[in-house]
Amino acid sequence: MKRTIVIFGTISVVIILLFQVSKFSLMNTQGFSDVFLIISGILFIALGYFITKLFYARKHTNSIQEIDIKRIKELNISKQELKVLGLMSDGLSNNEIAEILFVTENTVKSHVSKILSKLNAKRRTEAVKIGRDLNII
Repeated sequence: MKRTIVIFGTISVVIILLFQVSKFSLMNTQGFSDVFLIISGILFIALGYFITKLFYARKHTNSIQEIDIKRIKELNISKQELKVLGLMSDGLSNNEIAEILFVTENTVKSHVSKILSKLNAKRRTEAVKIGRDLNII
């Protein structure tokens, strides 16, 4: 979350600076302003493309290749339970998971107890370890 805030804050500052530079260039040169705006637009599109590739492409390729979908079906783990297990592996509490998934904390507790029983685990950390060993998270 902090990284996202920093990225968008930085992009906002760069946009403001470009507008200030374009305002300055409008005062000094009359014909250059259109070219400057086109070049800055192209640069922003390229910057957005590379930022997207850099930050988001790695997460999806790693998780898709390693997940054993057949094992998930064998264990009868639902999509929501899999999401909860993934968030548990990130070290989030029940309350934090509930906020992310827009459900109540009691719903998260119910999912956690189902996960524990399906994976034959006694604790959340054990369930996460089993999930990683089985390549389901």
